[in-house]
Amino acid sequence: MNAVVTLGLAVAVLLSTSYVSAEPPARASTGTPATTSAVADVELFEEIPGLLGTFASQWTRRDAPRGLEDVHRDWSGFGLLRETRTRHELPLALAIELALRNNTDLQIQRLGPVGARAEVRRALSIFDPSFFADLTVQRDVRPSSFTLETSTVPDQRSFTATGGLRKKFLSGADVTFAWVSTRSKSNSALAGLVPEYRTEFQLSLNQPLLRDFGLSFTTLLVRIARTAEERAVYEYEALVADVVERVEEAYWRLVEAKENVRVVEQGLAAARELLRQNEGKYKVGTLPKAAVLAAQAEVARREADLIAARNAVRVARDNLRALVNVREKEGEPLLMIEPADRPTVEPYEIDFERSLAAAREKRPELRAAQLEVKERAMQLKIAENQLLPRLNAIGSVGTNGLSGKAQPRQFGDVIAVNPFDGPFSEALNRAVGGEFYSFSAGVTLELPIGNGFAKADYARARVDLEAARRLLRKRQEAVTLEVKTAITQLQNALESIEARRVARKLAEENLRDQQARYEVGLATTKDILDFQDDLTQARAAETAALIDYRIRLAALRRAEGTLLEARNIVVERGPEEKPPWWARF
Repeated sequence: MNAVVTLGLAVAVLLSTSYVSAEPPARASTGTPATTSAVADVELFEEIPGLLGTFASQWTRRDAPRGLEDVHRDWSGFGLLRETRTRHELPLALAIELALRNNTDLQIQRLGPVGARAEVRRALSIFDPSFFADLTVQRDVRPSSFTLETSTVPDQRSFTATGGLRKKFLSGADVTFAWVSTRSKSNSALAGLVPEYRTEFQLSLNQPLLRDFGLSFTTLLVRIARTAEERAVYEYEALVADVVERVEEAYWRLVEAKENVRVVEQGLAAARELLRQNEGKYKVGTLPKAAVLAAQAEVARREADLIAARNAVRVARDNLRALVNVREKEGEPLLMIEPADRPTVEPYEIDFERSLAAAREKRPELRAAQLEVKERAMQLKIAENQLLPRLNAIGSVGTNGLSGKAQPRQFGDVIAVNPFDGPFSEALNRAVGGEFYSFSAGVTLELPIGNGFAKADYARARVDLEAARRLLRKRQEAVTLEVKTAITQLQNALESIEARRVARKLAEENLRDQQARYEVGLATTKDILDFQDDLTQARAAETAALIDYRIRLAALRRAEGTLLEARNIVVERGPEEKPPWWARF
């Protein structure tokens, strides 16, 4: 099949799991892109245990979640390359599609974008509001030196409840709203309210003015996390291209190995035919015994070559099976693959400048390196901000209320009654009414002497940024060399195809001529064996040239960053992690 056949999803339903049915897989249809998702394992990100389940898990003696304790005893991977009788004929397009679904390297790399998405959620969590609550019971019994106390052992009891919300805003401000209520009871002779109720509403603010200040600064961590997530997707895309190239090479190497077996079998058949002829001529006395022995030795040598060629097929097939990594059935060995496509010459425009321009625009490794530079620059911005002194504006405003059961107290001829008599609701009403209030405002300054920690972090961030820039430059140089090397190798492979074809035709013609001369006694057995060997090598070389062209073409497309496009493969990125509404202010 022509290697430009596009990848289809004709077996999408059958391949929705990690294995296929025992029936031979259908040939992929054309026109529909094959997709591979960078967030296919997003359920690992979304499946968060509930509070009850988490609490129960923490009170068990297991060090790992259930099912992972004995992972070192898992032998499920052994025996996967065991050979089976059933073989499935697959075109290259379908082999690539199966690898996209099942290749272990891709399954591992897919965890990178999922983990990076978790970092985005973590960065957004600094804006999550939090509810807090405190309950405190206190009793204080101690002797008193105050002469007006009616008891030498005052007994004071209190119950305090505190609740509220905290929230960080995009400006960097930390805002806290709290409600504090206290019920206290005392046997003091001076206590006017027994029990006494106090309640207070308070709003406090801590706004950075230098360090940690600014709308862009507070979202820097979020933008860094999003950049890291995008970089992880490009790294996954780069591995997808690597796997596709490796599958193509393994596929064509298997084709080459099988073709080599066919060529060796043809040579062996020719050697056996020559042996048969020599044995016949020896019996009638027209050839010496040495000619028979020479033919027998050549048959034995070519039989050994055939054994080696067949072993090479097994090795090449196992390499392809391991890359595709799909099973006949769950728990069965990997699929036994027979290639259905034949190597052909696909016309391709060879233009270094065009290929280099495509690589600069499309190579995912370059995009990942560019994003790493951007990420390091934002981290330097954070380190630069930490060089500033800490200057914060602080303030609070609150209202309070008081009530309780009034206790008349007599001081001489005067009986005093507390005017705030009433139940707890009266204290609450007074606090809500705002008659009694408090407020404060001020600034705090913290100026580290030397500030060595922040300076060291800034220097480290500058070094990391420069390292990222140099790594980008190195990758650009490497891509340029890859493109140039791939173009040179493809040109050489293309030029050698015709030369190998001519050499094979000439070897066939020479062998025919020598056989004709042999029939009339003008050529020896050794001559025939030599020309047979030449033809075998010429046929193998012609096949190797075609295979090399297919491999070099895939390598050039990989270097250009166009391999996935040529194979009609789409990398799905998944929806962006949206911030909750409270993280937008």
